[in-house]
Amino acid sequence: MAIIWTVSHPERLVVAVGRNSVTATDILFCVDGMLKAGVISYRKIYDMTLLGITMPRLDLRSVGMRMAAMADSKGFGPVAIVVSSNGVAGSARHFEETSAARRPVQIFRSLYAARVWLDEIAPPNLVPEVAREQLDGDQPMAVVEDLSPALTAKTTRVS
Repeated sequence: MAIIWTVSHPERLVVAVGRNSVTATDILFCVDGMLKAGVISYRKIYDMTLLGITMPRLDLRSVGMRMAAMADSKGFGPVAIVVSSNGVAGSARHFEETSAARRPVQIFRSLYAARVWLDEIAPPNLVPEVAREQLDGDQPMAVVEDLSPALTAKTTRVS
């Protein structure tokens, strides 16, 4: 699995980590899982610092346009994308341009800066909480093993 993610319900935060190469299908599968888990309105950090290969621009544009259309109707939360190389940063900027819709998207070089930005523009107490009945159902979600304690104080692990 190229993208694994976890949720902190108290922080209303999703952290997704991309590894090696990520395809358009990987991103859409990840977003679909978040939709099914009911956490699409949560703040999101996409940690893409472990990517070695970037997606073709046409795929990025296609995913970005689909995300923009979904964001308008589903109430997506803000997105912080963390990158470590100029190549991935360029890809993230292209995605940002095609997917910004009506939610903030920002690119960062550090997880800390991404989290500070999310806390400033969308404090956890202002983000809608997932209904409790959604938390008890099946949630198709992968778990990030090496999630930094600085990112989330508490993490709900569901497999």
